[in-house]
Formats: sequence, structure tokens, C-alpha cells
Amino acid sequence: MELLQQYINLALNTVNIFSTSTYHFIKYKLHLTTSNSAVISICNSLIHKNYLFTKVVQWGVQEVHSAANIKDNDELKSYFGAFSNSVPYTQHELHASLSYIKNITDFAKSRNDKLVIENDNIPTNSGSVAIIFKARLNDIPVVIKVLRPNIRKRIEHDIKAVLFFFNNIFMRTFINNYIKLNFKTFIEQNSELLLNQCDFISEVNNALLFKDNLKHKKSIIIPRVYKHFTEAYSEVIVMEYIDGPIAKNVPLELLKTNFETLQSFFFESLFRYNVMHGDFHLGNIIITTNNMIGIIDFGIVYTLTTDMSDKLFNVLFLCLDSANRKVLLRTVVCFLCSDVDTQDATYKKLLNNQEIKDVLSSYFSANQIIKLVNIIMSDESLGLHQEICMLLLATMSGLQTIEYVNENKSLGLLIKSYMQRSIQMD
Repeated sequence: MELLQQYINLALNTVNIFSTSTYHFIKYKLHLTTSNSAVISICNSLIHKNYLFTKVVQWGVQEVHSAANIKDNDELKSYFGAFSNSVPYTQHELHASLSYIKNITDFAKSRNDKLVIENDNIPTNSGSVAIIFKARLNDIPVVIKVLRPNIRKRIEHDIKAVLFFFNNIFMRTFINNYIKLNFKTFIEQNSELLLNQCDFISEVNNALLFKDNLKHKKSIIIPRVYKHFTEAYSEVIVMEYIDGPIAKNVPLELLKTNFETLQSFFFESLFRYNVMHGDFHLGNIIITTNNMIGIIDFGIVYTLTTDMSDKLFNVLFLCLDSANRKVLLRTVVCFLCSDVDTQDATYKKLLNNQEIKDVLSSYFSANQIIKLVNIIMSDESLGLHQEICMLLLATMSGLQTIEYVNENKSLGLLIKSYMQRSIQMD
């Protein structure tokens, strides 16, 4: 009986999502609303009905509708840049968070430490999986990140609902015509990453790893994490507070002065230590009052083998020269395809794909490589290394951030400047 009720709830959730999307889409097709309003209305409705759409829009739509597509559309740029930074929370979630905070406050007291919450127990921010509070630990400013109650089960349920939602002919046709992204595959491949964000013990260890790797970088701040709190209460992270605005709220002219620092953080982590911040965007970068760079949110981190790092470098190296278009495509195919025997046939097939021809006809940018990978991934007949696909997408998503700070200059110029600086330092 309980299993039947679960299926009924899942079906109702799916119907609800489907009807909401259809309503706003029909309004747009009947010219009763603008394209911008339709997109925003659909997104607003869906993120309230299903947690997962927060990440779908953040990871998926923003990658496809990137600066190249909405650079003159201030309304959509503002919306996509802001909506996921203050995810609504319920009173139940707030009470649960404050209960955890009382526990760690008592825990601190048992260690002769003093932990005091600021702002009258009102959260300073609310992310997709956690609610954030500012506090002081022995008069040192800290941030407390508290996992939303039952968030892992909610994500698992919402993943099932979304997969039901996308598994119908209407949505497949709509997505293929308007978004060009296989959301069903996208969700399946990102499910583990979504769930990993609920693992605060791993996030703490990731932060400690980056802090150790980059301890020689005086201009980069990785917040100190008070690991003993998470070891005692796995739903909580207590970390150093970094004072300053997040990068997306900072004028581009100021960000440009930090270009080399951001470039150094990303490439050095990736190619010297074989680890990558998997959620590297302007919302996870803080510009301090003395113009240093703070990096936060280590819930998604990729660890690379040496072989994988070398192959990824080869892909980036080929972006130096637009004359390498065909070689780049072949290298990407060899990188992504798990079946060595079919790589030649896959390459020839993709070479004749008009969408891929269009992508390769313009200058190389991170967004163009993302489009290229998405087109390849949309062909379910190809045998692909899914984890490598996601690694390449995450790499290019991070490079989009650096490209933006570098005034959207080509990816080739970005790689070239990094290599020249590396040679000079060596």
C-alpha cells in the first residue's frame, strides 16, 4: 500500500510539472506573453514544485543559454544569475536548522569554546541543499552551513519525478526544438553529483585538500574549516567567514584585476594537483576588501587520473588554433567514447552533423565546447564515458567564468596566456 501511494504521489507530481510547463508554453505560442516572461514563469513554477529544477536551470539552462545567447537580454541574465542564490526555505526547515545549531552550540561549550549566532538567528543565505547562518566562534567570524532536513530523500524522489516528466513525447520534442539538451540523460548523469552535495564530511575534506594544495598562494583564500563540528554532527559545517561580496555582484572592471589569480587557481588545481572545483562560478567566488580571492563551496570536486588530466590538457591545447577544428573533434571523440573500435566511425558520423559543423565554424570558446559535448551526448547510440563527459562539461563551465572575467576573449587566448605565465614561472 505504501509503495502504491509513492507511485500515486510521483504520478501527481509529474502531472503537475507537465501541466505547469504546458500552460506557460501555450501562452507564449499564442502570443499572450513574451519569451522572457514564459521562461521565467516556467522556471519559477517548477523550482517550487520540484527541488531538482533549481539545479537543472543552474547547471543546464545557463550552460546552453549562456552569454552568447542572452548577452543583450538583461532580464534573463539577471534572473538566471540570481534565482538560485536565495532558494526559499520553510519554517520547518528553519526550526530544524536552529535545532542543529543549538546542538553544536552546546558541543562548542563542552570544548570550552563560545559559538554565538548573529542576526537574531535569521539565515544570511539559503542554498539548494543548505541554509546559511553567520556566527562568531570565540569572537572569530564564521559561517554555519546546515543541511536541509531530509534533503537527500527529497532529491531522490524529485529525480524520479523529473525522469518521469521528461519521458514523454511532448517534452522530448519541446526540448529538442528549443533547448538542445537531453535533460533525461543530463539528470541521470548528474544524480550522483546532486546527492554528493548532501555529504558534508566529503565537502569538508575537499576544502581541506584545496587549502593544503594552495597554501603557497597568498592571493587565494580557502576558508578554514572546523572539522570537529562536522565529525560530531554530519549535517553541519562551520567554516571561516570571508568578508566581501560575491564576484557576480562586483563590477567587471574590478574582476578583471583578479583574472590571473582566478586563472591560476583553476589551472593549477587541475593540472598540478589533478583536482577540480566542480561548481566554479561567480557565486562561489568572493572578492575580499583587500582585493584577494576567496573560493567557497567544495561540495562537488573532481579527482583526475594522470592519464585523464593529460587528455583533458590535449583538448584545451587544441583550442589554441581554430585551424585544429577537425583534430579537436577527433580528440574529443577519443576522449569521450568508451569503445575504441567505434571511434573512427563515430568521428566520421559527427563530422557530417550540421549542428557540429555550425559549432566548429566559430572561434573556440568554453560555451562552444559545451555545445559540442551536449550534441555528442544527445546521441544515445554512442558508447560514452559518462563520467568523462561530465568532467569535460564541468571544466568548460568553470572556464566560462574565467572567460567572462577576461572579457569573453577566445578560449585559445585564455589557454595561451596561462601557458606563457607557466613558462615564465618555471
